[in-house]
Amino acid sequence: MVHQSAESGYDQQSEIYARVRPGYHPDLVARFAHRYGEGVVVDLGAGTGIFTGHLVDVGLTPTAIEPVAAMRKTLVATHPSIVAIDGTAEATGLPANSVATVVVAQAFHWFDHPSALAEIARILRPDGHLVCVWNVRDESVPWVAGWTEIVDRYADDTPRHRDMAWRRAIEADATFELVDEWSTPNPIPATPDTVVGRALSTSFIAALDPTSRSEVLAEIRELAESIGETFEFPYRSELQAWRLA
Repeated sequence: MVHQSAESGYDQQSEIYARVRPGYHPDLVARFAHRYGEGVVVDLGAGTGIFTGHLVDVGLTPTAIEPVAAMRKTLVATHPSIVAIDGTAEATGLPANSVATVVVAQAFHWFDHPSALAEIARILRPDGHLVCVWNVRDESVPWVAGWTEIVDRYADDTPRHRDMAWRRAIEADATFELVDEWSTPNPIPATPDTVVGRALSTSFIAALDPTSRSEVLAEIRELAESIGETFEFPYRSELQAWRLA
């Protein structure tokens, strides 16, 4: 199952998504590799391969699963050695009990939670892990809060990380036990262009009609240019891990 906003928006803007979305803090990548990197690792909802690339850089060979064709094409172009499967979180096509770790980077909120959790439990080995990693904007910074206010006018009912429905679904499933939670600041160098690009990489902004999209991006640009020519976009890199009970 692919949400219409994700399918439409990411299909149109996969290249800019790959260019402007932040990478994850090196300490998060190291923690993941040390604790969860042994055995078969599946990057579920891998997108354009931002986290996939980090795993490759530390010597892992994950299998990527991504349903949006344009994003999968970008992933394969960037990481041609990676097996990239056309599948969904609810139907991976992988054998039962075949995976040591399922990692979901910036994507679990898109899933049909009960169906995805059942599928993840099916493919994991006993004592396998489900790991979620995120880059989360620091909205305590006034200009970031302003950025969010502009973008959120168009969100409608699009699933979001911060509504925490994804986390409540995992915690309500007795199949999974929380075993790890960790975060660290991950500020990213930025310019007005990258801040505008970050807005355009948001699924429901990318899916707007051209006139509305141009109006939103012009407002974002005005905000970003008021900050300066170069500055930091404040993020936190976060990791949560659950063990199959």
